[in-house]
Amino acid sequence: MSDLDTPQELFQTNCSTNSEPFALQNLGNYMTPEFSENCIVIIDPGMQIHNRAYAIVRFDDELYFRQYIERGSNKFLVCLNTQHDDIELKGEFEVVGCVVQQKQRKQKPRHYYHLNPFTKEMDFYASGKLKDNKEQ
Repeated sequence: MSDLDTPQELFQTNCSTNSEPFALQNLGNYMTPEFSENCIVIIDPGMQIHNRAYAIVRFDDELYFRQYIERGSNKFLVCLNTQHDDIELKGEFEVVGCVVQQKQRKQKPRHYYHLNPFTKEMDFYASGKLKDNKEQ
């Protein structure tokens, strides 16, 4: 077991300067039903945040895994589980990265960004889908 006191310290020592994608385990039911508790999410720190993106955000000295929503000029972190409140991003916040993939036990990985064969741009899917082998 680590000598660090909090998971945030582990995250800061291993991931905060890394520009490569990394994995985290989803703890809690804040993002159900799309992300089950204990599923593994792949975070890409190079992915630009956009409306509806699933993201890891540092705000008020806390790390959050939520859906990033823009409503007019206001920005929110929204739980998919409606039993939890939205967080309005007032002031400074840091985007650690966007979720590009998840893996749940006994299921194939779901991807949230897929290359559009016509536009050659990445399309976002709020409900992840299986990767098409033709995209590789």
